[in-house]
Amino acid sequence: MSESANTSATAAAAAAPVAFSMRSYLEMTLANVTYLDAADAVKPATAPGYEPSSFNHKYTTLRGHKYHYVEEGDPNNQTLVLVHGFPDLWYGWRYQIRHLVSQGFHVVAVDDLGSGETDQPKCVGLDVEPYACKNLATNLIELLDQLNIDKAVFIGHDWGAFVAWKVGMYFPERCHAIISVGNPHRQPTVNPTGPKELAAENPLFSYMPEFEQPEIESWFDGNINTFATAYFNMVYGGRPGTNAQEKQFYIDSFTRTSFHGALNYYRAWRFNHKDELPYVGKPYTVPSLLIKAEQDQVLTPAYVRGVPYDLFVDLEQSSIAVGGHNVHTEAADEVNQELTRYLTKLFDEKLKIPKTKKSQQVQGQSTTQTVAHEE
Repeated sequence: MSESANTSATAAAAAAPVAFSMRSYLEMTLANVTYLDAADAVKPATAPGYEPSSFNHKYTTLRGHKYHYVEEGDPNNQTLVLVHGFPDLWYGWRYQIRHLVSQGFHVVAVDDLGSGETDQPKCVGLDVEPYACKNLATNLIELLDQLNIDKAVFIGHDWGAFVAWKVGMYFPERCHAIISVGNPHRQPTVNPTGPKELAAENPLFSYMPEFEQPEIESWFDGNINTFATAYFNMVYGGRPGTNAQEKQFYIDSFTRTSFHGALNYYRAWRFNHKDELPYVGKPYTVPSLLIKAEQDQVLTPAYVRGVPYDLFVDLEQSSIAVGGHNVHTEAADEVNQELTRYLTKLFDEKLKIPKTKKSQQVQGQSTTQTVAHEE
């Protein structure tokens, strides 16, 4: 099956104006996995220096949980913390890590709690508080403390962007800026907003209530490898930016860990709402960039335009015309160029300035810039 003939499940869902079943799209993907594997087999091999083993892997304990992260670049330079989405790993940032280090940055890319080589706390029912965004954000601040870094730029994609936005909301004094690839910040509201409400608002989010249910972990007779094979072929199979070896890296990783931890992000929404109530109506003061993916099949341009931005003090928006939901792998060069442009401006075109040590006084943030919309 050619790439042009291959229509991923997410792309098919995006074309449909009605709710869809994630289970049905995974089953459809499994029925076509032979063709997807063949399409991926002819892609170029992973370039030297981009294999998982070629990165600098480290481990630490953050508030009782073992975390795995990759650290590259000079620690004396400005720090960028990269936070991946669902279902992804630190490895989703491989193209950005190498590029940003070449630009003179210190880069830290974490495996989120519940994924990869980071701990996957097992939770029963809705007792999923370790996965609440405030706890996840606090863990990342603890990582800064351990690395003796006062302030960083947090860059997130998908769920990672959701967490990065919360870091800026809960800990603005620790952030130079927040950059989101694709996912806009949803402002806190008095009324709860969770998977059910989002699915009612947008049929493309109808998979979210499915992800809350414990039954999902018994799909495919509880065979995690089958689940992972279906999911990562649905996400990456036949699409640009991820070859057969890289796709298999994801399948092997989630076969080892299961999807339990990653799915708990959806189940923790009620904790998120409770934690966010004190921030309803409060300005978002951290300088921010939203990189919109114009071909995103999930976080579509129409959805992104409909999210309110009135509480931002300093928000810039830009667009990438090519690449789908995983634009950071599918259109890595374009995303890298946009990151360089914004970070150069953010740091006054001085890419190799000393990082702010915790012992140094932090300069106050400006709140005088204007929100920029591309609408």
